[in-house]
This record gives sequence, C-alpha cells and structure tokens, in this order.
Amino acid sequence: MKDEEKKEELLPLHGCTPPVDSDGHPYTCEERKTVLTVKEQKVLQRILAVKEEASQLKTRLKELSPDVQEHEELRAQLEKRLEELKAFRRELEKEREKAAQERMELLGHV
Repeated sequence: MKDEEKKEELLPLHGCTPPVDSDGHPYTCEERKTVLTVKEQKVLQRILAVKEEASQLKTRLKELSPDVQEHEELRAQLEKRLEELKAFRRELEKEREKAAQERMELLGHV
C-alpha cells in the first residue's frame, strides 16, 4: 500500500476530515508544506502573465516614434490593451486577496 493511500485511510479513522477550499482542492498537511494554496498559485500565475504582457506592450510603445503618423493607430491599440490589462490586474488582485483570506480560514486563523 502506498503512503498516500495510507493517509487517505487514516484520516477518516481518526475523525479528521481535511478542509477543502472553494474550488474543491483539499488542504491537508501535504498542501500546508507550501505557503500558498493551489488557488493562490493559479491566481499569481495569471497575475505574472498579465505583468509580462504589459511589460511587452510598454516596451513596444517606447519603440514607436511619437512623430510618425502611421504609428498613431497602433499606439492607440497598444494603449487600449494596456488599460484593459490594468483593469484585469485589479480584478486578479481582488481574487488573490480573496484566496489569501480563504487560506487563512482553512488554517483556522479567522
């Protein structure tokens, strides 16, 4: 029998039901070895992806010459996308804070 199967069998025997986050991921001793929950890790990965795209857009905007008329339409598109990313980042930050609050509840701190 594998160790993980033993753990699953022992938990109910001891009356210990592992907490589960709102996405259904268990939060057992194994998951507590990491600082962040699965949900928090996913949100942070999305935040980092948004940050990377925004960085690329800013670099591209700096490369465009402000004096060239042909660049105006592209500049407007890039600036619009940058604003969309900023709004999305704000939403993700709220989601991150909610996930962190949920972790604190799972740990019994709240």
